[in-house]
Amino acid sequence: MDTEALDVLVEIGETFGVRESLLICHSLDAKEYAQHKYPGRFIFAKYFSGAMRFSNGLEQILDGIASLRDEGYHLAKIQSAPIMRGRASASRNELRLDEDEMAIMFDALSDDGVPLLLHLSDPDTYYATRYTDTSIYSSKERDLQELEGVLRRHRSINFQLAHFAAQPEIHRLDNLARWFETYSNFCIDTSSARWVSRELGKDPKKARDFFIKYQDRIVFGSDCVTWRPERDYYEGRYLALRLLLESSVEHRPLPFPDADTVDSGGTFINGLHLPKEVLRKIYWQNAKDFYAEYV
Repeated sequence: MDTEALDVLVEIGETFGVRESLLICHSLDAKEYAQHKYPGRFIFAKYFSGAMRFSNGLEQILDGIASLRDEGYHLAKIQSAPIMRGRASASRNELRLDEDEMAIMFDALSDDGVPLLLHLSDPDTYYATRYTDTSIYSSKERDLQELEGVLRRHRSINFQLAHFAAQPEIHRLDNLARWFETYSNFCIDTSSARWVSRELGKDPKKARDFFIKYQDRIVFGSDCVTWRPERDYYEGRYLALRLLLESSVEHRPLPFPDADTVDSGGTFINGLHLPKEVLRKIYWQNAKDFYAEYV
């Protein structure tokens, strides 16, 4: 987090109606700056790199979980996307999160009553272009099996699964629906703006029906990263998500470049025009309910 960029994020967020939000902090100094500069504005997630378990073992993670509450954090965030295996040069089957060896980490979260924001998989496009080294990376189907294994095994933890649980692609919504019907211990968020806008807009009727059916399990998220002060960066993501969720636009160009489609025609938004009562839950009520016992 860059402090100048955080000021821009807050300013632009307020113009789009954002008054409170969750901030993922990579350092205690960043968290304390945000807390003092904007009292009451954020709840805080302590960041854990998914590469830590490969390079440093579990002790550092367990120590971080143990100090989380005393440091004023409300939840943990684990970034365990496949790229983390690449950074640590870990093999594709090493220390997967649904294995026995990782249960000690989840038990620590459960014992301390800490919810977890978890990012484990990525867009289908990444698996076709970035994750092709099979000595390191698995298939997306295998990674989703791992994610479901975490839900199944650790039912005492409340999870927020980032990026629509890595399944905003239309052909994956049926599987995500099955998860909702099977596991009660998680919600999903709408970050990232380009990924969910691109994929959900490919069949707005099916996506709209999904939102309405599972309106109690979806929370708003922008995935804005506060390391750049350019206003267009934040405005474009908030605008894209409002167009997707609120409007009935058709084939509206995404208001910022999408690297995944820049060479194949671009990304377009087809609005879902969700009912106001559904929007109210997604924008505010669900997050308020989900985090009420922790804040």
